[in-house]
Amino acid sequence: MKEGYFTNGKIPSQIKTRRDFLIYMAGTTVTSIAAGYLFPTVSQGRELDLETLCSLYPKNSRCQNYLPGSLALDENSKPININTLLANTKPGIPVLVKGLPNDSVDYLIIKDGPQIAEYAIDPICTHLGCTVEWNLEANHFICPCHGSQYDSQGRVVHGPAKRSLPLITVVVKQNQIRLVDREPAIDPR
Repeated sequence: MKEGYFTNGKIPSQIKTRRDFLIYMAGTTVTSIAAGYLFPTVSQGRELDLETLCSLYPKNSRCQNYLPGSLALDENSKPININTLLANTKPGIPVLVKGLPNDSVDYLIIKDGPQIAEYAIDPICTHLGCTVEWNLEANHFICPCHGSQYDSQGRVVHGPAKRSLPLITVVVKQNQIRLVDREPAIDPR
């Protein structure tokens, strides 16, 4: 073989015959094609959109001033003041908010401290899809259709529902509460 086939002009020690060379080249080709299928965004030069990038890698420098999702609004469709909300709410009692593009309502969770939890509850019953409401007297979410009950974190306490209420991600940044229509990376329940 001539020099120039490899970057340093030397043939790797494991290639001794033409057959070894062809196997080496076929393996390299297969590996390159497999990498293209496994990592299409890298191989095709496409970038992740900023929402996905900041959800996956929140400490990325491009995400420093980025506000993900939608602004959380109160019942009157006004932005929520974090300080007022925390001063006037009791930990463990979910707070009704709006803000996602589908005009749904969700419930923020206030933890001890007080502070806002990294997740909110989507009040869609996992039994048949009815909208559950927070019942202050019973201290549960109660489904008006078939009576399923969920605790203040959305866990099932009484059936017929078998799964907990779905969660969405909450981001508190730059004195704003943002709702991101995706499940939290880790279910905190």
